[in-house]
Amino acid sequence: MTSKLFEKKIYFNIVATLILVPNIFVAIIGIETFPYTCAPMFGHYIDDNTNLYLLKFEGVNDSTKTNLTEFYGKSEDLFIRHFFSKVYGSTHAISPFDSKLSESKSDFQYRMDTFFNHFSTFILSEYNLSFDQINLSVKNVDQNRNIITDFKPIGYFDYSDKKYHTFYENSN
Repeated sequence: MTSKLFEKKIYFNIVATLILVPNIFVAIIGIETFPYTCAPMFGHYIDDNTNLYLLKFEGVNDSTKTNLTEFYGKSEDLFIRHFFSKVYGSTHAISPFDSKLSESKSDFQYRMDTFFNHFSTFILSEYNLSFDQINLSVKNVDQNRNIITDFKPIGYFDYSDKKYHTFYENSN
């Protein structure tokens, strides 16, 4: 009889270790990766007034522009989700992710420089593509992806200095 009780405790400890410990770890560290996430599943209520955006990355050589969507190395959804959650940060003032990324200009610059340096290295090694710069543009869309505004440039990565530049850097 005691051996069955002992087996149940072992089973309980194995289940607790396999399920609870990883969840506690990611809750403390703050990992945003399926199946572990500290963010609420439906963290953002979307209504008719919610701003929704699409991003476009374009490689530029002289006056020739190349849409880089086909060169992300993964689906557009995964690439953009990674970019927003790990690099650019939230576009909404109240977000479950707003504490994940610092609002410091130098931290933002470092993340953008690192992202674009890695991305430019990736597209060179995987697709043999090199550009003078990579433009980043955004457009506003509705919930059905109908265009509200045309693409507006928000910044670019310059291959010559390996830095990301915003179009509003020098404005106050």
